[in-house]
Amino acid sequence: ILMKHKSKNGIIMKSNIKILAACSFMMASMASCDLTGINDNPDKPTDDVNYNMSEPRLASTLRGGMIIDGDVEQRLKPLQIDFYSQMLVDGGGWATKNYIQNDEWNNLTWQAYLTQISSINIVIRSLMEKDKDLYANTIAFARIWRVYIHSLAADKFGPMPFPAYATVEDNPPYKSVKDIYYEYFTELDEALNSFSDSAEPIFSDAGIDLVYKNDVSLWKKFGNSLRLRFAVRLSEVDREKCVAEANAALTSPCGLISSKADNAYMPPKADGSWGQDYNYTMFQITWSGPICMSKSFEKLVTNIGNIDWPAGVVNQTSGVAVSNVHPAKVDPRAPKMFQPGIENGDWKGLVYGAKAEEANTGIYQSKQCAEMGFIIKDGAPYKSRPYDMFLSEEVDFLKAELFARNLVAGDAKAAYEAGVRASFETWGVSGDVEEYLASTEKNEAGTSAKYDDQQGSGNTALEKIITQKYIAGLPDLAQEAWNDKRRLNLPRLDVAVYRDQAVYNNSDTNILNPQNFIKRMKYPMKEQLVNAAEYEKGKSMLGGKGDVVSTPIWWDKNSNYCTSSK
Repeated sequence: ILMKHKSKNGIIMKSNIKILAACSFMMASMASCDLTGINDNPDKPTDDVNYNMSEPRLASTLRGGMIIDGDVEQRLKPLQIDFYSQMLVDGGGWATKNYIQNDEWNNLTWQAYLTQISSINIVIRSLMEKDKDLYANTIAFARIWRVYIHSLAADKFGPMPFPAYATVEDNPPYKSVKDIYYEYFTELDEALNSFSDSAEPIFSDAGIDLVYKNDVSLWKKFGNSLRLRFAVRLSEVDREKCVAEANAALTSPCGLISSKADNAYMPPKADGSWGQDYNYTMFQITWSGPICMSKSFEKLVTNIGNIDWPAGVVNQTSGVAVSNVHPAKVDPRAPKMFQPGIENGDWKGLVYGAKAEEANTGIYQSKQCAEMGFIIKDGAPYKSRPYDMFLSEEVDFLKAELFARNLVAGDAKAAYEAGVRASFETWGVSGDVEEYLASTEKNEAGTSAKYDDQQGSGNTALEKIITQKYIAGLPDLAQEAWNDKRRLNLPRLDVAVYRDQAVYNNSDTNILNPQNFIKRMKYPMKEQLVNAAEYEKGKSMLGGKGDVVSTPIWWDKNSNYCTSSK
């Protein structure tokens, strides 16, 4: 039995309790017993998930599908996706910073997503068999939620199973990312059109719906906004489908997430049980392991907008005041996001991609870099902070990109400025937004905030849009930031100091080369053992070098829109 815990310095520790007698041979015919589950197919729901009734099962997939339980969340979000997007940098010596995969972590992630999909499939199938008209709203919601959860997985791994709900599949086949995305669009369209005023509410009690409290109109906006997100994802690989689905979303009577009241948040339990808070509070405060601003993020927020550094900035944990190491001018959201280093008060980013043995030495000392500040509220850890799922500012920036690239007709400047204003409201600095939007002062990538100022390298309309989308997505939308980086090579990010030399050429530090960044997570090794035929199909669908982190998935065509010269 393997028990995992974490010490105060943030290092995952493992202690093994040896089992002296794993299997007892009680009868001559009993050959063995499997304690590892290695012979189980993780893509096929097993009998042990069939005990529950539909409503509690579906409700369990809300937080479950988001993977916000501390154990798996730590291995996925701060120790992988935050690294790959360079949105946040944990100061520990993790090999994943260098694009070296941890198979145990990837297996946990893979199984977590497919377990949630299996549970949702059981609910949909059960309710369709009982009374598909009576439960139309629950089924429609479940179909939207199923797509959302699966997209979080497919955008990490690439081709993979997307188990069906209409029939029970003995071993769900791997599907290409193109087929998966086309299925997403079909599912969303049908779900959005199947909500019914005459059907039962989504859940019997609105309180069970942790996101929208049974508000069908808001779930329609969420589902339609997902359609817009997915449409833009296809900009480089399938322009015709991108345009068609974007137009469908923009003109749909379902509407889009367009204000703070429409935003989708997932509240943690925050009930005192382990790993059920807003877990960055545990990772940074309880375990004393700073989660820092990256040097890349610092470059994006320095000087842009021409707003003076604010007075009275301190580290809320140690009480250390900000030192003289900080930008004179800064995006006013940034000091709200990150507080000065806990030891010395320096407000600077942590250089990304150090080797494990170099962690917390020299320039890589995390306690001397800016760390997450918004996780403290009223002087205490903000354990109940809801996770951001989908914000109106993202919708604004999706529209701005479509309009700026002439994929769809519209006012790119207006959409861009709406997104910036919404983000400034989110971070409580709306008083600075007009001065910010009028400024031609550039950040260290060469990007200014004023939309009409498009002179100089690093300052195209698209670079402005994706830079602002990236900043606005902190901290919970790092997956979308990584998706944009792979799709567009935006925003401008530093190449990791060190990357897995078996895959990457460490002498190539060109920020304009999108192949210098990680492209996907590897399949868990267990797939090769228990699902070999389908695993090989997945590798074939990936193409390129197959199941390695440098192989782009279907919608990633290694495009480069970064023009920064710095």
